[in-house]
Amino acid sequence: MVLGGCAFGYQARGTLSDVPGELRGKGYPGNTTGGGQFSLEDRRGHLRCDGTLAPPDATMTPGQCQGESGRGEMRCSDGRVFALRWRALSCRSLEGDGEDSNGVRVSFRIERPR
Repeated sequence: MVLGGCAFGYQARGTLSDVPGELRGKGYPGNTTGGGQFSLEDRRGHLRCDGTLAPPDATMTPGQCQGESGRGEMRCSDGRVFALRWRALSCRSLEGDGEDSNGVRVSFRIERPR
């Protein structure tokens, strides 16, 4: 299950190809089927993006998180919408990327530090 467990402690980081610097925020687990949500914000707090990750549509090994993957969507406060793909690195972390209709790229990582 991606982003499973406690809602506390998940860190989110990301970059947009047309915004300087790193965006930071938090990740939140979904229900028992997996997936979840995350939020990212620029350093000044001017741009905020909220993402929703659907439960996995591909599982490499049943009962294992690593290799799960799925789709999602991210909406930003400036009106942009990004179509996302994510993949689980472990049961504690995932990474993803996507693009908006103008070709602006986003990449992100959500993890729970040990």
